[in-house]
Amino acid sequence: MEIDFKDKRISFPRELSKLDELALHFSEQLSSTGIKHVFLSGYIAILFGRNRMSEDIGVVCEVVSFETFDAFWKDIHETLDCIITSDPKDAYDVYLRKGVAIRFAHKGEFIPNVEMKFKSTEMHREALSHALDAVVNERHIPISPLEQQIAYKLFMASEKDIEDARFLFKLFQENLEMGKLSSYLDSLEVPLETARRYLGWSE
Repeated sequence: MEIDFKDKRISFPRELSKLDELALHFSEQLSSTGIKHVFLSGYIAILFGRNRMSEDIGVVCEVVSFETFDAFWKDIHETLDCIITSDPKDAYDVYLRKGVAIRFAHKGEFIPNVEMKFKSTEMHREALSHALDAVVNERHIPISPLEQQIAYKLFMASEKDIEDARFLFKLFQENLEMGKLSSYLDSLEVPLETARRYLGWSE
């Protein structure tokens, strides 16, 4: 896969899976409603070609008014259903505003699905503020900074997460800001020696 990484944009062609189509469609609907958002977690490694299964896609959004969310709700429900609640007011007040995610899937299906939540942590705010523009087959999707993603995956520390981190590190090693990666590791209390060992990261 040929990847062009310039500034904060990563462009690449790839045959799209059902998971990719769902993520891109959801992102395009959020953008058309003016909702700032960023995709993160396991889907990022999958987007760049890591061959593993996943049933969900994580996206964090800026907190918006109910009116804006309701406009998004009406648009997205032309193609997807919320599998948590059928009431947009409940989705907003009972779930999103209280820090609980809601999920959307194709009509009549439960997986794969998109897990949507409002920002609630400093990591979320960082991801939204410093998002990268991934352009796959000329379609745009905002993703969390790779340094943050790698550090977070090492923090989670399951075998799958460590492999995600290693995949991203090896793929983008020449483009990463190592000082920024070290800072994220420090904030998550992941020892630098541990990160170096898992990632094959030498001086």
